Amino acid sequence: MPQYISNIPVDCDVDFDTANIRGKTAIVTGGANGLGEAYVRSLIAAGATVCIGDLDTIKGRKLEAELTGVKFIECNTADWDNQVRLFQEAASFSPTEKISYVIANAGIHRPDEVFLYDGDDAVPKKPDLTTIDVNLIGVLYTAKLVSHYFIKQNGDKVSETQEDTCLVLIGSGAAFLDCPRAPQYCASKWAMRGILHSLRRTAFYYGSRLNIILPWYVKTNILSDEAFAHVSSVGVQFAEAKDAGECLLRILSDMDINGRSFFIAPRRWAARGFIDLGIEDYPEDSLLQEIQEDQVRSAPIDLGLFI
Repeated sequence: MPQYISNIPVDCDVDFDTANIRGKTAIVTGGANGLGEAYVRSLIAAGATVCIGDLDTIKGRKLEAELTGVKFIECNTADWDNQVRLFQEAASFSPTEKISYVIANAGIHRPDEVFLYDGDDAVPKKPDLTTIDVNLIGVLYTAKLVSHYFIKQNGDKVSETQEDTCLVLIGSGAAFLDCPRAPQYCASKWAMRGILHSLRRTAFYYGSRLNIILPWYVKTNILSDEAFAHVSSVGVQFAEAKDAGECLLRILSDMDINGRSFFIAPRRWAARGFIDLGIEDYPEDSLLQEIQEDQVRSAPIDLGLFI
C-alpha cells in the first residue's frame, strides 16, 4: 500500500481533459439551483449522468426535463431515510449501477439565533439549529453513504482494476475567514475541513478521493437580494458559478488530486476563478508538520477505525 502524500499545490491554470468523467454517474445534493445547478450542468457537459437530490421539486424537475442524463429525486438531506433512498435510486439510474462521484452541496444560510440577543429582561430562547442539521448532519449522512457505496463497489483493498471514486465537500470562504454574526454557518463550513482531514487518508486507503470546494460570494439564492446589494456596495467582487463548475471538473479529471481545498474566487485573485489554497498541510512550518505526522502516526490502525 503506497503512503498517502498530499500533492502541493495543484496547478489550477492549466488545461485539463475530462474524458475520464464521461459515462460516470454523480450525485449532487442541493443540485436544483445556484452552485448546485452549476455543478450539474458542468457534469452533464462532461458526459456524466447526474442524480439531483433536492427539496426544490419545481426547479429540480425543470432541470430533469431540460438536460439529458439527469434524474431528479426529492430529498431532504437532513433526513437519513431520504438520503438512503437517494443513493438507492441513483445506483439504479446509473448505466453501470455504480456511483462514481458525490458532491455534497446541499446547504442553507439563515438568520442565526445563536447570535440573536433576546433582550435584557427576556429569558434566552433555545436557538433554532436547522443550519447545523442541513449543513453538517446532512453531510455526515452523505459521507457515511459514500463510504458504504464506494467500498461496496471497489472492495476494501486497493487494486489496479478499481475505478476512480471521489467525494467533493462544499465549504465556503467562511471555513477560513472571519464571518461575523453567523456562528452556525461558520461552524458547519469549518466542519467540512474537519471531515476532509479526518477522512482523506481513509479514502486514500480504500482507493478513493476526498476534496473540498470553498466558494466566495457568488450571486445565488442563498442570501437575499438586499444582502448581496450590501456586499456589492462596499466594493466586494463576486465569484462566478460557472467557475465553481470548472473547479469541480478540474478535481474529478485528475485522479491524483486528493485532500485538497479549492477556493472559488474573483478573477482578480485567480486567473480561472479557482485556486488551490494550500491550507491543509504545513510544508513551510516544520513544527506543525511534525505535530501532524505524530498525530497520524498515533492513530488506530484497525480497519474499522482509521488507517
